[in-house]
Amino acid sequence: MTTESQAWPAMPVVAGVDHEFLEVAGGQMHVAAMGSGDPVLLLHGFGQTWWQWREIMPALAAQGYRAIAPDLRGEGWTRLPYRDIDRTRRTRDILELLDVLDLGEVRMVSQDMGAVSAFQLAMHYPERITSHVMIAVPPPQMRFDLGMMPGMRHLWHQEALSMPKLGPWLMRSGRMTRHFFSPIFMVQPLDQAVVDQYQAMMSHENSARAVVPLCRRMVLPELMRIIRGSYRAERFAMPSLFIFGTKDAGFPPAVVRRAFADTSIYGTDVRLEIIEDAGHFIVDEQPAAIMKAISEFFDSLRPDPRE
Repeated sequence: MTTESQAWPAMPVVAGVDHEFLEVAGGQMHVAAMGSGDPVLLLHGFGQTWWQWREIMPALAAQGYRAIAPDLRGEGWTRLPYRDIDRTRRTRDILELLDVLDLGEVRMVSQDMGAVSAFQLAMHYPERITSHVMIAVPPPQMRFDLGMMPGMRHLWHQEALSMPKLGPWLMRSGRMTRHFFSPIFMVQPLDQAVVDQYQAMMSHENSARAVVPLCRRMVLPELMRIIRGSYRAERFAMPSLFIFGTKDAGFPPAVVRRAFADTSIYGTDVRLEIIEDAGHFIVDEQPAAIMKAISEFFDSLRPDPRE
């Protein structure tokens, strides 16, 4: 079955959100947007889509921002070739999207694997990113901490999804959806309708087939770069906020606090926010807490009108 012969899932409706399919990188990138004002680029996590930001986008719009949430190559409703997907190609996709939208610079928010592209943009194209927020992902310069070992057993899916037959089957069958949104990664269970919406997209042939190159060419190589310390000489030039949940099995609070004891190794203005009783998928679990952290961070960067 090809993606052309399988109907795409119906687009979920979020009041006030506009949808476009823009010509980017030789294909069509789906972009959801809402609001007017300074642009905020939202990069979704692995197995998710623009819809991850369904409660963040209206909140940003209400505060005078334009929220822009693309579906990244290989996921969501974006129609771009996925066989040669890697971190460089995804980063170029986003840069081309910014050019198509005539956006010189943006604020940026990412979660989970959306941070792979966010890291590249922040470190190598700092003139395009004025500030960034990364959710449930540590700085790539972070050294491995033995306190992370217990949580590593829950990441079996990264290797499994890279296998040509097993990966697509795990996506189509719903097993990955049940794994991601289980108590392993979440404190507060999602409504079944929300889980069903994610599964509808994860089981689509485009997502199911893209998962193999996505994991094999991007996720696993990036993990190895971080472990080898490939980023330790890099520094973030813009204000950066990292957000974690206290119940994230991969990054327990003690590990996070040790990692952020000296933030100067990551950049000149790096901040930490820890949200109580939240797991890995904090945007879905506690959108109000996430929005509060984002809003306070952005507000802190506004020029003082008295100066």
